[in-house]
Amino acid sequence: MSSLDSPYEVNDSYYRDVKRFASEFLDFAHNYFDDEKILEGLIVSIYWKMCCDKFSSLEQIIDYLEYIGDFNDQLPYLRKWENVDFSPYLVLGEWFCKNAQKYLSSYTFNLNDYLKKYEDIPKSKQEEIFFNSPKELYYLNMLCSEIMGRIFRPDYESRKRKAIVLPTCMKIDQKHCQAVEKRLGEVCTACNPECEIAKINNEYDCEIYLVSHKSSAFQNATDEDKKDLAIVGVACPLNLISGGWKAATFGMPPQCVLLDKVACSRHWLKEDVPSSINKKELKKILEVN
Repeated sequence: MSSLDSPYEVNDSYYRDVKRFASEFLDFAHNYFDDEKILEGLIVSIYWKMCCDKFSSLEQIIDYLEYIGDFNDQLPYLRKWENVDFSPYLVLGEWFCKNAQKYLSSYTFNLNDYLKKYEDIPKSKQEEIFFNSPKELYYLNMLCSEIMGRIFRPDYESRKRKAIVLPTCMKIDQKHCQAVEKRLGEVCTACNPECEIAKINNEYDCEIYLVSHKSSAFQNATDEDKKDLAIVGVACPLNLISGGWKAATFGMPPQCVLLDKVACSRHWLKEDVPSSINKKELKKILEVN
């Protein structure tokens, strides 16, 4: 798949740039706020900036996100801000909008052309998010996933068990895949040694699960899982905030690796193309000190 078939594409330099962006953002944010509210304050301020011309209150914006149905894992965090004066946090959104392109624009260079190409295709209300999201929403998820990773890293490192959660779009052959359904997700049986999932499964001595969508991830997790398990989640950019908060809500500290580019026919393509990830970044995360 060429770059022109994806609204975004990341590589080795992406992880360097997003880490620099996160460090610069946090240096700025700490001039005004403590760690506890910076992440939520940034997200609320960006949603407000993106939607305030259509809605008159944050409550209406959050109700709209709930109606769409693809933000459910964010709602408990956002609802806390409905009766709070969040105006001081708008400075975070202003700084973000001024600086995000400097670090991340090269990874979404094809977004506008790609979305225009598919603008006439009928879409569900969830898919409208994928096909109408501006670059700022991609940048927000990219930055927040890096910040989440830093916040949860100490807890992640302390957990007895680690699990890599891979999307099923990484399968080399969806139709003939012999993965077996287990309590926490599908488990690879190495039916095709050329499959990226099989290669990752062979390389790492940890739990590896396949999920078709973040909504199905860890629904059957036990209390023991929530106490012992930490997660390395792999996802497209627009799922990063929701996926990270879902894992955290379950009590399982998350880390994140982006898919290199979109590859599934669920939302994006006419047919599935096996997706891939940056294995060097995955290795860095799994190398717990």
